[in-house]
Amino acid sequence: MSLLDIARDTLKDLPVSDIVRERLSLAFDRLAEAEAKIDALQLQNGSFQAQLERERLDHKQTRDELQRLKDEHAEEVRFHKTIEFRRGKRTGGEWMPFCPKCHLPALHDTKINDYVFCTGCEWISYVQVSDLSAVTSKF
Repeated sequence: MSLLDIARDTLKDLPVSDIVRERLSLAFDRLAEAEAKIDALQLQNGSFQAQLERERLDHKQTRDELQRLKDEHAEEVRFHKTIEFRRGKRTGGEWMPFCPKCHLPALHDTKINDYVFCTGCEWISYVQVSDLSAVTSKF
């Protein structure tokens, strides 16, 4: 038996007017409704806490995976004479020229142009293709 039920039983035995008795009964009803809402909200809160823990765990796993991928695909970047040079997994460990504007691989083919250039944003360097090997050997 709850405290609310005990209070209702005691109210029946007390010599009070009907108006006071009715108001107390109404207050007890409101208290019972509030307790029911509290129970429902506590249950919902427990559900949210469990969901939050799952999301935190998933976030941690995703963050760890992202860091692993960043480490796996890390590149060294150097700039020399307006050209961005990169060395890493995608370049096969070799220093390769990249466009400093759009970061796409820069073309260095003497059949097309004597200078290093980008087909993505039409950037052109003043460094000649023949000078690239000398530049990359300094790194």
